Order: sequence, then C-alpha cells, then structure tokens
Amino acid sequence: MLDEQKRKEIVAEYFRKVNEGDIDAILTHFTEDARIEDPVGREPRVGRAAQREYFHSNVAAEVTVNPGHASVGQDGKQVAVPVAATMTNILDPNRTRTNINAVDVFTINADGLIEDMRVFWGMSDIGV
Repeated sequence: MLDEQKRKEIVAEYFRKVNEGDIDAILTHFTEDARIEDPVGREPRVGRAAQREYFHSNVAAEVTVNPGHASVGQDGKQVAVPVAATMTNILDPNRTRTNINAVDVFTINADGLIEDMRVFWGMSDIGV
C-alpha cells in the first residue's frame, strides 16, 4: 500500500507526461492490463494496445490538462482529481479548442502503477 503523498505524486507525474504528449512515457505509468474508462459509461479500454490507441487520440487532439487538488482514498489505492482539459476538435477545419471539466479517478497498485482510470464527465461539462 502506498502512502497518500506518493499516490498524489504518481498522478501529478502522469498529468505532466500527458501534457508533454509522449505516449511511451505516459504508458510507463500503467500496468499492461490497465483499464481506462473515458467517459464513465462507455466501453472500457483494456490492455496496452487499447491504452496506446487512447493516448494517441489524445495527443492527436493536442489535449492539455490542468489538474486541480488531488484527494486520496483511505484505502491506499484511490486518487480523485478534478481536471480542466482543453483539446482541439480534429474534425473541425477551423481546429477550434474545446474545454471539458472532468473528475479523473485512479486506482494505483502497490508497485505505483495505475491499474484503473475512470474519467467522469457529461455533455453539460463541455464548453468552447
């Protein structure tokens, strides 16, 4: 079980790597069989190939994230972070930027790797 500060550091480092856009570096934060559900309610992406595809689409959309204060669960595994994300609409010829407010919830294993990431957002959380 990892202490609270270590879990917060792992998630902060993950967000730094997302903003840098280095897919291989991002993937080092996940287990091989990690599950990503973004948004919650859609079919989860499971495994390295699905993770790579997910982050490739984020990099293509020039996603940037501004994480808020991370809160941890007392279970030694969970971290929840409010996130303001901005991305390019790659289908729009004007390449407009879209904002999404979300809450990312991570499960981190004893080795410090993310084994589950759930991203909560709805249509009312999207703005231009």
